[in-house]
Amino acid sequence: MILYNLTLQRATGITHAVHGNFAGTKQQEIAVSRGKILELLRPDPNTGKVHTLLTVEIFGVIRSMMGFRLTGGSKGLPF
Repeated sequence: MILYNLTLQRATGITHAVHGNFAGTKQQEIAVSRGKILELLRPDPNTGKVHTLLTVEIFGVIRSMMGFRLTGGSKGLPF
């Protein structure tokens, strides 16, 4: 017998958030975690809305997040 874990509803509450330049386009993005989902958001300065650039579901739970930049790198990384 094989058991498959399936979540029917996505988590809606943001547990962690980190701001930085993650896409390397000289624009500020926000990396947020929602339980086991990691999202990359970009605010639009013209309309004031926030657009989702990327959504990744991981196998596990995100316990903490922090942004960092490698030495000599041009973009930040969420960790």
